[in-house]
Amino acid sequence: MATGAGNHPVLANSNQYQRHIDGLRAVAVLSVIFYHFGQSTFSGGVVGVDVFFVISGYLITNLIINEINGTGSFDFKRFYIRRMRRLFPAMAVTFTATFIFAALLFPPERLQPFGLSLAAAVFSISNIHFWTESGYFDVSSHLKPLLHTWSLGVEEQFYLIWPAVLWLFARNANQSRQIYVLAAVGLASFGLNYYWVTGNFDADYASTIFYLTPFRMFELVIGALAIFLTPMLLNKRLLHELFMFTGLALITFSVFSYTDDTVIPYLHALPPCIGALLVILSRESRIFGYLLTNPIAVWIGLISYSMYLVHWPVMVLYEYYIFDSISRPEAIGLFFLTLLLSALLYYFVEKKYRRYSPDRTYSTPQRSFVLGGVATMLVIAFLGITLQLSGGRVWGTDSLLSVTQIREGKQHRYDLILSGCNLIRMDEPEYCKMDRPHQILVFGNSHEPDGYNAFARVYEKNPSVNLISFGTLNKCNVQLTESGPVSQISDRDCDKRVALLGDENFTAKLDGIVFSANQPFAGNKVIEWSILRHLKTLQKDIPLVVLGGYINTTHECAELINRLESYTTCRNPEYVAYNPFIEKPEFRSSDPIFNLDYLYIDKAGLLCSEENTLESCEIQTEDEPAFYDQHHLSLSFATSLGQRIVENYSQDLVRSGFPPPESRD
Repeated sequence: MATGAGNHPVLANSNQYQRHIDGLRAVAVLSVIFYHFGQSTFSGGVVGVDVFFVISGYLITNLIINEINGTGSFDFKRFYIRRMRRLFPAMAVTFTATFIFAALLFPPERLQPFGLSLAAAVFSISNIHFWTESGYFDVSSHLKPLLHTWSLGVEEQFYLIWPAVLWLFARNANQSRQIYVLAAVGLASFGLNYYWVTGNFDADYASTIFYLTPFRMFELVIGALAIFLTPMLLNKRLLHELFMFTGLALITFSVFSYTDDTVIPYLHALPPCIGALLVILSRESRIFGYLLTNPIAVWIGLISYSMYLVHWPVMVLYEYYIFDSISRPEAIGLFFLTLLLSALLYYFVEKKYRRYSPDRTYSTPQRSFVLGGVATMLVIAFLGITLQLSGGRVWGTDSLLSVTQIREGKQHRYDLILSGCNLIRMDEPEYCKMDRPHQILVFGNSHEPDGYNAFARVYEKNPSVNLISFGTLNKCNVQLTESGPVSQISDRDCDKRVALLGDENFTAKLDGIVFSANQPFAGNKVIEWSILRHLKTLQKDIPLVVLGGYINTTHECAELINRLESYTTCRNPEYVAYNPFIEKPEFRSSDPIFNLDYLYIDKAGLLCSEENTLESCEIQTEDEPAFYDQHHLSLSFATSLGQRIVENYSQDLVRSGFPPPESRD
């Protein structure tokens, strides 16, 4: 251990090049790329990002603490210029190229949100932006060319605050106090993960902890701890070999065993992060270390930042161009294209600008670079904001459906349900008419508004009916107990709403239940059907309606309409992901869980003039398409469905115990 000013410890040879860290970068970036390119073996490849965070925590904290301890001061200006030279040039080239290709390929409804994400990425807040949109693993993630920049947002926010934190709390401190500062930040961050995951107040906690910087700080701190552990392992080759093997094993286990359902960070982040820490500590490993220090691994590590920047836009833009999922041969081709573009970006952009980064012994005028870099990024941000404000229109071409029509169409499907009765405001007479003779609960998942809109039309002429919206089971994390369904999630009042389903006083007031869900007889509807069975147990004779499923598409219907310039493409078998004709009686009875007394309303039978013929299915009303996304019915189409129910199922509804569609008074 060397010492600097004030006898503060400075890691010996801390600034020497460490080949194994570039090799570790290669492991991280390849894990992410193979995961993103759809290689199922790498089902947990997203943990490569966690490994990157550990590496950054180590390198950046090492740089800051060594300067503070070695000189008694810290040059913030030099630090941020170095970060700019490291990140901005390659980022600017990638953003510009992505903007050009997106403008050529994307329709306005895709280009507008891309513009906002571009501006967010420039200002290092894309992690916050994508968090507000919710979902790294959502169905539209493959249409967001800059989604991967969320991790850059986390790192850049870390760069912004971390030097100040260490300067305020770790300067003029001995090694023990510096470790205490790191430990306090790391434990606070990990504790925040624990609080969010177990607190049952945030139904979207998985996205929250995934995207936001405070939940990721403990990973960066794990890397920083290597600064103080490394000197303890000098000349202990056996430990280095053991640590290298164990670290690589932990990372490998995470990459190959985790899935999209694995909640990261929190506990699941510990194996890859501790694995990365052990690898960083193993600089003297020769046997297992060669896996990371061989020329190929080191070279991939050197270009890993460019690879990370390039690979996702390449995949997203290509997938949109072919308008289909990527095959294995195409994935291989895209990988080698990524390698080529990354090498060009590294040698002609990254390396060029990093060569003139200032340090304590070498400084060149930086004013031109800083002003030019800031101006370039502001221009790119301006282009993004312009796309957002212009509605995504670049070339002045018109689409069958405008961005405004699509946005408002998706919002309007909630109009009736927002102005109607739900479980949380049953004591508010302006919304809920609890004194009416017939109380009907509409229950389901994200398709619950479809059922509500349809039955609002069914009973619009019967003033004795009060429709009550449950408010969707989605993200309520319902558990089934002997006494009934239970939710511990307080967000969106899940706990209160689910508790009412087990309340005999409430269920006794109900005169009917409408179950509305996408693909209602799919194997993942066990919770919903178990709840329906429980409600039937509480009130044996309560009538139940199950709304059948309808067409699901592989792409958003609005996108299909605009791209292929025809509404009928939304029923084209090539783009149909779920065919409603499979809901035959034998299919519905194939699992005992579906064995309940209910009235099945066949949407396909109502909306398709010929059995088993998708081309005969209605796919639009006079005003709008059947759905704008991949399956949620538009308001006018759902109310049109309601009219078909009145015309074809009125007698069945009455026979099953529901009130008649029209009042008999």
